[in-house]
Amino acid sequence: MELLVVIAITVILVAVAVPLYGNLQVSAQLNERSAELTQTLRSAQERAASGVNDASHGLKLFSDRYVFYQGDSYDTRASAYDRNIKFDSSLTLTTDLSGEEINFNRAGIPNKTGKIILQHAVNGNRTITINNLGAVAEE
Repeated sequence: MELLVVIAITVILVAVAVPLYGNLQVSAQLNERSAELTQTLRSAQERAASGVNDASHGLKLFSDRYVFYQGDSYDTRASAYDRNIKFDSSLTLTTDLSGEEINFNRAGIPNKTGKIILQHAVNGNRTITINNLGAVAEE
């Protein structure tokens, strides 16, 4: 009888823990990719402001990835310096930036301001805001 009680308690604990563990994985994945995107935006701003290769730097945003590039625009970039970062299939990127490209000039000022939203297919999203001074912040 005691063995049955122990097995029942174990089954109940496992049944409760599995969904919690899944949510923790989703949250960790979303937090990690959001922090990575925020840091990449900050890196583009810092590289442009510090004059790395005497060039502007920016990001081209796609729904499933983004490209960190060097140049005045994605179309005129120096493709040898590209860094292509792809998301897992469960993550989607959306933005209110027209053209889905943000470029920081040599003073570190962005050509566009707005929000970038990283959304997980199962649960949750993260918003990254870029203001007119080039400050990048997660909300």
